[in-house]
Amino acid sequence: MIELTSKQRKILERHAQPLNPLAQIGKERFNEEQAAQISRLLDEHELVKVRYNIVRNMAEGENATDLKRELDKLIEQYTNSTHVRTIGNVAVFYRAAKEPENRKFEKELSKA
Repeated sequence: MIELTSKQRKILERHAQPLNPLAQIGKERFNEEQAAQISRLLDEHELVKVRYNIVRNMAEGENATDLKRELDKLIEQYTNSTHVRTIGNVAVFYRAAKEPENRKFEKELSKA
């Protein structure tokens, strides 16, 4: 997990805007299988959107904002990624590719 500056965050948000969510967190809540799936997606794409469908299925009395923040932190920890932003029920995560030649955003992020 890396710390992003506000400029770096804006760059990643701009690149994430046209993307569709590639993973979903559903009724069964977050589990290791979903963490592995998101990690594989980050290996392939570096920048991944995750839809939180669980927020629609919340029990009465649960706070949606707190639940989303908790999910953001869990995904960061399990996938060793960086949370870029959550808008509504869609969160964006970034993790640089392991192979330097596969890094799509490194040059642009290093300039910011």
